[in-house]
Amino acid sequence: MKVIIIDDEYYALRNLKNKLEKIAGVEVVGMYEDPALALDELSRIQPDLALLDIEMPEINGVALLGMMFKIRPDMDFVFTSAYHAYVTDTLETKALDFLVKPVKFEQLYVTLERIKKIKSKSIKHKVEIKCFGDFTIWIDGKVIDDNWRTKKTEELLAYLLCMNGKSVSRERIINDIWPDLVLDKGYANLYTTQYNLKKRFHNLGIEKMLKSRLGNISLNLENMRVDLWDFDHFSKSYQEDKNKVEILEQMVEMYRGLLFENKPYSWTLNIQQPYEVMFDNALNTLILFYRERADEKKAQYYEMKKMF
Repeated sequence: MKVIIIDDEYYALRNLKNKLEKIAGVEVVGMYEDPALALDELSRIQPDLALLDIEMPEINGVALLGMMFKIRPDMDFVFTSAYHAYVTDTLETKALDFLVKPVKFEQLYVTLERIKKIKSKSIKHKVEIKCFGDFTIWIDGKVIDDNWRTKKTEELLAYLLCMNGKSVSRERIINDIWPDLVLDKGYANLYTTQYNLKKRFHNLGIEKMLKSRLGNISLNLENMRVDLWDFDHFSKSYQEDKNKVEILEQMVEMYRGLLFENKPYSWTLNIQQPYEVMFDNALNTLILFYRERADEKKAQYYEMKKMF
């Protein structure tokens, strides 16, 4: 489940994000102090749920819900507020719940689990994958186990994810994943591994995951959300408009470690380096940005991230 949080208080955003990240199958894909920016990015990010603060200076949460609903009517909403009196203002809205700040983890967990059950009846076979840090795969909001036929089956999926939907020749795949094998043996291993990957996803209810044409293999990107791809998109967006420092903040939060950090894939070494550079550059830019604005708390927050 992709979640965005909108609150004009920075530490309220951090508090909610930290709690949400403890709930399996939940991914915070956006944090916004500026409601207008959240509206601008809504169509691209396509979240499943928005947690909205009610009392905000420019657009209050109730009005914001109405604006967001027009853009994305299939998403859900939960209000947050420090004031119980606002409950009556939300009764006739599309919101599924009202949480009183500071939001307790137990209340948030119950609300999110209830929304998951509602979602599971209408959304099926949605694949979410995290490549930074631990390699983790969710299908319909549930983490799938490591019951792969072989380690190479999982590795083939990881490799194709790094191709971002582009077709890759069988020869290149063999050279990268089975560099020590002669080509004929490599073809045999690839065919077996490709079959195992298709079968694994078929058993999970996912069809047409792999595309194969004219000796090339690629992933079907439909209904798939991958942090690596989002990171690439944010990086490109920032290069097009370097005034949007919020994009760098999204990148920094998305980067949770090396690519497939818990998997010793030799071919990731060259792919990983540019992401490390982009992450480091984003941190340096954010630190300088907030120091220039005398916001030492945020500057120190990003300084701390350089240590990990």
